[in-house]
Amino acid sequence: RTGAPSLSSPPQLVLGLGGQHGSQRVAHATAARLPAAASLSGAGDLAAASLDHDDECAAAADGEASEACALAALQLRASRKAHEAAQAASKHPAGLPPGADDEEDDDDDADEGDELPSEAPASDDGEKEEESKDVDEGKKDDGEGKKEEDEDKKEDDKDTKGKKGEDDDDDDDDDEDDHKEEQHSNRPAAGGQGGRQDPLKKQAPMPKAKKGSTNPIVIKSNFLYDSKTGSRFFAKGVAYNPRNQVFDLRLMKEGNCTPGEPVAPKLSYAADPTAEDLEGTWKEALNAIANLGANTVRLYNINPELSHKKFMDYAASLGLYVIIPLTRHDWGFLPAGSPAPLCYTQDIDEYGNVGTNLLTSAKLIVKEFSQYDNTLLFTVANELTIADVNGYAAFPCVKALTRDIHQYQAQCKDSMRRVPLIYADMDMGPPYRELVGRYLACEVESEDDAVDAYGLNVYSWCDTEYPDETGKNNFMYSPYGPIKTEFESFAKPLIFTEFGCTLGEFMTSCPYNGGRTWPDVKTFFQDFKEIVSGAVAFEFSMEDNQYGLALTPGFTSDPNNDGKFYYLDAYYALQKQFTKYSVSSEWDGAKASDCAWTPSKAAKLAKSHKSVGCPNKKEVAKLFDAKGLPVAPNWDTLPPTPKGADQDLLEHCPVYEVAPELKKEGCCHYSCK
Repeated sequence: RTGAPSLSSPPQLVLGLGGQHGSQRVAHATAARLPAAASLSGAGDLAAASLDHDDECAAAADGEASEACALAALQLRASRKAHEAAQAASKHPAGLPPGADDEEDDDDDADEGDELPSEAPASDDGEKEEESKDVDEGKKDDGEGKKEEDEDKKEDDKDTKGKKGEDDDDDDDDDEDDHKEEQHSNRPAAGGQGGRQDPLKKQAPMPKAKKGSTNPIVIKSNFLYDSKTGSRFFAKGVAYNPRNQVFDLRLMKEGNCTPGEPVAPKLSYAADPTAEDLEGTWKEALNAIANLGANTVRLYNINPELSHKKFMDYAASLGLYVIIPLTRHDWGFLPAGSPAPLCYTQDIDEYGNVGTNLLTSAKLIVKEFSQYDNTLLFTVANELTIADVNGYAAFPCVKALTRDIHQYQAQCKDSMRRVPLIYADMDMGPPYRELVGRYLACEVESEDDAVDAYGLNVYSWCDTEYPDETGKNNFMYSPYGPIKTEFESFAKPLIFTEFGCTLGEFMTSCPYNGGRTWPDVKTFFQDFKEIVSGAVAFEFSMEDNQYGLALTPGFTSDPNNDGKFYYLDAYYALQKQFTKYSVSSEWDGAKASDCAWTPSKAAKLAKSHKSVGCPNKKEVAKLFDAKGLPVAPNWDTLPPTPKGADQDLLEHCPVYEVAPELKKEGCCHYSCK
């Protein structure tokens, strides 16, 4: 997860994670199954929380009551850790995430008070930052090499199972002195290896995926459409962010595996996994993703200084679209812990103006990837509020970046396709989930500051069925039921930008037999058929958070994982679901160049999906008060466009060929006179 600096005065650092770290991911996954009183509270409210509750649950006997208590305690600890991290972070220099020096010396995990190097800039709201850092309690405790008490072990194991943090850098403890490169050793130190290796079944080679096509995708009302055929498009996706880990019992807590010898070097979080020197790895991965029945890959780390032509062309040949992040970990980040306008205007020592650097980096990414027909969406930001409540006050910066990218697209309309923009949010649950989506999708200054689509990272479907009082499986009794109710009239496409719970019935450990069966996939095409336009399974490769569909070569010592990917039961279960269900053709027939065309012209919709405007001041004030924000409501004003983001490579527009129907579609959003 991406760390982010606080730019408030006096300077202090808070973690604005680019995704939920492990314990919070578990908390959100279980929230729907707990009483309302047990719902996750804001980190700022935890100072009075009692530690006794954790101890009671750790020692409780088995049973439904103790399970609910344990899950509530897990939520409490997750939030408390975020609060403790924010307090501890104030001791570090401004602009640096706690543990930022871990890439230089992984053994520093054992020394909580180490000073951080001044040259390491803080990270943005980020794209799936695995650096849970200090807020990730399971990793932190394990990284320090502390032995848990027997009474705590059961709860700690649950924490690790839910880990959504992806930061390899925090968890290595490799005893290596030279970690200054983005790629470094990924074999765990002695003592961190598993005790034995359970055998993996022999697998036939992955077949070559069929060739596919990727016509540019456009948005009509709340649906996605193929711009040439007019057919409705549903993004069946997989998240791709490999760090090339190996099994490490210290981090993963359970499992009967031992680490192997990886083929590819370990990647730091800032590294770009689509680089051409990693072609051997991503080619096999893309082929396997296409064989899943998927049509979309979501990325989290892009270096605009590298060429991505080989990756994008190969993905296109397999019929794969790509969701591209606009924020980065090391340079070009959005500081989630700083209220607007600071998150888009502040100057950081030895880094420069945060807005100028962010917009420059984002425009470079837009400039490169707009030439590819299979660029599906640009992610303007990801999960701003995950580790710091101030992220709610930073949303105007997300809208400012959205505005400035849309204006850049308008500036270059004659030679650059208008790729839609999406924000990916954590599933915070009601009552503010829909409110945030409505704000980001509304027009504060103009249409330019409204995102084109809204994403939710959802990890709450943790059971095969959700029965009602009669014992019959009932979708509205599932954690997805409230989402349907809240977004049934949403005016923009809603995409589950991540999904896939690993708790409850789906919990497993190395060698990961069984696990997720993905029963929620069918709901996207049935219960959500008029609401959801895509779902991205998290994630392809097995990392220390243990969400993977495949073991990267050398993850374990088993010969069937030696030098080759090993595909897990969860991979084949998802393949079964993705190939079984498809989006309805009921609303086909879109005309890309017709600005007035809506899906209701093809078939009747249950709801109108018309914009209802921005949240009113009373709604926003209620949210700020409920979250205990230290600033006044600020959603009605956006930061100005930063200066200096139109120089050098950005002085001129790129010269790409844009199809006539796509030029006309762009004119639906900006003036073409």
